[in-house]
Amino acid sequence: MSAPLRGRLADGQPVTLLAELVDPAEAESAVAAGAEGVGLLRSWFAVRPDGSPLPTGDQLNGYRRVLSAFPGARVTVEALDPGERQGAFGIRGVRALQARPDVLSSQLEAIAGAIRETGAHVVDVGVVTSMVSEPDEAAWFLEEARYGGVATAGVLVDLPAAALLAGTILRTASFATIDLDSLTRYAVAADPSAGSGRWYDPWQPAGLRLAELVGASGSLAGKEISARGAAAADPLLACVLIGLGITSLVLPVDRLEAVRTALAQHKFSDCLRYAELATRATSAADAKRRVDAAVDR
Repeated sequence: MSAPLRGRLADGQPVTLLAELVDPAEAESAVAAGAEGVGLLRSWFAVRPDGSPLPTGDQLNGYRRVLSAFPGARVTVEALDPGERQGAFGIRGVRALQARPDVLSSQLEAIAGAIRETGAHVVDVGVVTSMVSEPDEAAWFLEEARYGGVATAGVLVDLPAAALLAGTILRTASFATIDLDSLTRYAVAADPSAGSGRWYDPWQPAGLRLAELVGASGSLAGKEISARGAAAADPLLACVLIGLGITSLVLPVDRLEAVRTALAQHKFSDCLRYAELATRATSAADAKRRVDAAVDR
């Protein structure tokens, strides 16, 4: 593994820049782009066209490829979602896994096998689940993960409920990754595919305020808080997220360089100021206008 290109603000404060991979085959390109680890390996590669998971051995091959590409680095795997085809308000994420624990146990077996085969440190490799709305769901997931040989288990904060209860959830969860795309969609009841795309904007103050709650909870609990989605991939909005308490960003491989370059132009005090301006705004357009004006001064 070549040395990662560390993300830093203009005053030297580190910001960890992690890759989001849709497929294990992207691991080598993420290394070449300077990713400091993998913040989210999507589970789609481990699912057949009919929605059933791949056999454990096939899953293991994918996890092994990613861990081999990132020795000694953080790698987070998205838990399989047996209910993914049920739509936004179906039994999905951790709820579906509680109904089908066999799906999770076989995935954990594959991840644990990849950890053993590559010699990865067990603390560096984690698994994350979505649709958590109650602290007990996070506690159940952590217990299952550890029983399955994966010591680090976190929550993908994609529901307003998870953001509002982040303080309690982070008492047990190892970390949290804010999915700002989903969090904003649920917060403002907007979806581009449903004709309500005008309200679906990563600059939405409602979504940013929810992210702020998670960032503050993570700081109090001493837990890592990362963010993914269009907001994290926007060079200026990424600075806002840092000001909200997010400590690492999960980015598509092709966005790593742009965000890394942008962060180096702003101090932490700038990020705090941008965050305050954005969360006080009355709309997404107002938030962007306020921050743009502050940068231009």
